[in-house]
Amino acid sequence: MVDRELFEGFALQAVDQKGRVAVPADLRAAVERNSEVRQIVIGLHAKDSCLSAHDTSWSKEKYQRIDRIEQQAIDRGEQPDPAAKRRAFGQVERVPFDDSGRFVLPPFFRAKARIEKLAFFVGSGETFDIWAPDVLENDPNADPALKEICAFLVQARGSK
Repeated sequence: MVDRELFEGFALQAVDQKGRVAVPADLRAAVERNSEVRQIVIGLHAKDSCLSAHDTSWSKEKYQRIDRIEQQAIDRGEQPDPAAKRRAFGQVERVPFDDSGRFVLPPFFRAKARIEKLAFFVGSGETFDIWAPDVLENDPNADPALKEICAFLVQARGSK
């Protein structure tokens, strides 16, 4: 892996009626160190009911990883997954953000993740996740510690 800044930490951010929200400062700093453009790539998380986001330079690393997996399948005499790259690169949106990290959540992805007035951001190393707090709270498979952190932040904010 190339020398990259990892996405660490968590934050609860307000989302306005138009879907504008700010990437939390620590996550935004990692995006800016990893990429030459102020853009993030957003898509649905592969397993969880949230969004997954990353900087644009991670897309190149992700492509190389999928390429290696495909080549390994071919080397074993297997057929690689023909839709892997489509899922990874066709089912995402690049979203610019301003100096303060504000961006507009793409409407399709915002609706799928059921993000309304609040968005819970959590670092996941090479990527970060964006959850609707209510969805996280009601997900029986979600990490209990993550649920507890999110619930604490929502309660401290005084909103639900």
